[in-house]
Amino acid sequence: MPTPAAELASEFWKLLRGFERSIALTPEGARSRLAAQARYATGRLDAILAAAGMRVVAFDGLPFEENMPAIAINADEFAGSPERVFVERTLEPAVIEGMTVVLTGKVYLTKSISSPEVS
Repeated sequence: MPTPAAELASEFWKLLRGFERSIALTPEGARSRLAAQARYATGRLDAILAAAGMRVVAFDGLPFEENMPAIAINADEFAGSPERVFVERTLEPAVIEGMTVVLTGKVYLTKSISSPEVS
């Protein structure tokens, strides 16, 4: 059962990813300031979670493996395929406390990956 702190960390991470994507839609003059705010918020999330012995893990660009603490929402598209599949995008991060997965992530898979997004 996920802890409330793990759920909050995942939701905050998703909000930050959406904020980072929206930066590209803002006027050029405001982008650097908004990007700095996003970096600061990400650093604060990491620091607060580290103080609690937790961390969020994104999987963008990594080969998908069955022992990965994430569920592939489109795994059925690759069932029985001999090709190696990769995580195209982390939809929800995994939250790890110590060496224990307290919240399983969700990912979207692809057959090949060109370049991972910043997570």
